[in-house]
Amino acid sequence: MMPPPERVETPLWRGGRARRVIETAFYPLFWALNRPAAAGVSRAIYDFALRCNGVAINFPGRHGLNSAEERFLRSIAPALQRGVLLDVGANMGCYAAYLRELAPEATIYAFEPHPATFARMSARLSPQGVRTMRQALSDRAGVTQLFDFEAQDGSTQASLSRAAVEIFDSGVVGHEVTSTTLDSFLDAEGIQEVAFLKVDTEGFDLKVLQGAARAIREKRIRLLQFEFIPANIATHVTMRDFFEALPGYDIYRMCLNGELLPLFPYDVKYCEIYVTQNLIAKPR
Repeated sequence: MMPPPERVETPLWRGGRARRVIETAFYPLFWALNRPAAAGVSRAIYDFALRCNGVAINFPGRHGLNSAEERFLRSIAPALQRGVLLDVGANMGCYAAYLRELAPEATIYAFEPHPATFARMSARLSPQGVRTMRQALSDRAGVTQLFDFEAQDGSTQASLSRAAVEIFDSGVVGHEVTSTTLDSFLDAEGIQEVAFLKVDTEGFDLKVLQGAARAIREKRIRLLQFEFIPANIATHVTMRDFFEALPGYDIYRMCLNGELLPLFPYDVKYCEIYVTQNLIAKPR
């Protein structure tokens, strides 16, 4: 377990006098807005502030990803060339296809356990030289269940967590799938270093990272992307859990322009926000 992190204030709030002056100056505004009658305005301000901090910025891009992801990937494209790239939770393969466009000589693996989705993904990606794997990654190997919406089986929200699906709809269908750990997969394939790992498993991302504990400890993953989303409420996963699963790595939130906003050191006020956000971890 990580020791409790120290809270570090931003320079603006570090000085007691500056903080008191700002609080005093804005008290009338707080007083006016912090009431039920002003809820519409205050909630709009809250939503605006979230987006200014890289939360809920799922504006569509041109390649099936969101625009922030596409800008970010373009910015790191030189580091992807000829490397091993892993797309875990690949769904229809948009992410892996864009990786192939940016890094034509990279070795790319796309993991998708849903039987119907895998068939469509494989038909799209195999001609592009992407190695498609009908397998789930988790913290242990074996046979498990993949859950999806009964009325929309094959959705983008299929998860190894039934609760993560049921948080949106009680009508759930299950598929028996096989799982392995990322550490075991890397051993089996003889992969010594991963240039980029993307994880999008609908509330199950922490389990994927826990299954890569050795590779993470040895810093064999040079860059990784994962999500923090409302489904993490159902799976009882906090952002603090990701900090503990990524020792030796710094965590950033992806900004709309593709740049990275540091989230370290851990601070509950800025980290524990259960609204969709893309996160990047890099070895320090």
